Amino acid sequence: MTPLIRALGACAGLAAALLAGLYALALSPEAPQFARGLFPASSFEVRCAEEGAANCGQEAALAAAASAPLGARALGQKLEQAYAGGEAAARAALASLVLSQDPRSELARVIAAEDAYVKGDLEAFLRLYLPLFETDRRQSAAYAAALASVSADPDLYRLVEAHVRAAQPYWGPQYLSSLAGSASVPLAEMIPLYAEFPSAQPGLLGKLTASGRWMGAYILFSEFLSKGALAREQGLPALSVPYNPGLLELKAPAPFNWQIQGQGAEWMDGGGTYAFFQGRRGETFLVQSFPLPPGAWSLTARMSGDVSETGGWFRWQL
Repeated sequence: MTPLIRALGACAGLAAALLAGLYALALSPEAPQFARGLFPASSFEVRCAEEGAANCGQEAALAAAASAPLGARALGQKLEQAYAGGEAAARAALASLVLSQDPRSELARVIAAEDAYVKGDLEAFLRLYLPLFETDRRQSAAYAAALASVSADPDLYRLVEAHVRAAQPYWGPQYLSSLAGSASVPLAEMIPLYAEFPSAQPGLLGKLTASGRWMGAYILFSEFLSKGALAREQGLPALSVPYNPGLLELKAPAPFNWQIQGQGAEWMDGGGTYAFFQGRRGETFLVQSFPLPPGAWSLTARMSGDVSETGGWFRWQL
C-alpha cells in the first residue's frame, strides 16, 4: 500500500465516500482503442461460447464497454475491486479509462494520482490530485491531510509550496495545519508559506505557546507582520506593546493581537470594541498576550457607557 492510499485510508469515512462518489458514466458508441485493449471482446466471445450464457454476466458487461454505450455499473464495480487490491498497472489503466469519461470521479483520480506518485512523476501527481479539492470541498480537510503526509518528500513539498504560494487556494490553511501536525517538514521551511495565510498563523503560534516556546512564537509574530500577506495590508499598525492599541479589527494573529471572546462583544467601525454585560456572571471579552520585561508599567484605556447598580462592572486584568 502506497503512502498516498494509506494516508487517505486513515481519513475516517473518506474511502467509503470515494466509493459512493462514483458518478454515472456513459461510454461513447465509438469506444476508444484503449478500452478495446482493456476488455477484448474476442476472448469474451470465446469464453461465453465454451462456458454458456450463465457465466457471462459481468464479463458481458465488461466486454460491451469496449464497443457499446454502457452505464457506470460494470466499470464502477471493477474500479472498487481495484481500489481494494489487485495489480497496480491494471488498476491505474482502469482509472485512466474512467477519468477519460468522467473527470469528476474521485476514486479514479486518487488511483491515477497514486500511480504517478509511485512512478516519481510528481508534477503529474499534482495535476491529477489537486483538482480533488474542487471536486468535493467537503473532503478538503482529508485531502489536505493526505497531501501533507506525502509532503515529507522534499521535492514534492517544493512543488506544493510553489503552487500554494502562487494560487493562494482556499485549502492552504488546512494543508498547513496538517503539515504542522505531522512534523514531516521542518518548521523553518514552512514559515514563508505561513506568512501568506494569516488565518493559519494562530494555529501555529498556539502550538508554540502551548509547548512553552513563547519567545519563538513572538519572534514569528513580528516576522509575519513584516513579510507576506500581512505586510501587504493597508493601515496595519506597527509592532507595539500591547499590539493594536486602537482595537482595530485586523488579520494579525492571536494570541499577540486582540481576540474577542464570548458573545457579548463585537468590533466597532474605526476601532474600539462594544461589550454588553448583563452582570449575571463573570465574562471575558478581550484577550491579548504580549512580552513585558521587568519594570514598572501602566495601562491606559478609555471606556464609555452605562453601568447599573446591579449590572456589574468592566475591568482590565493583567
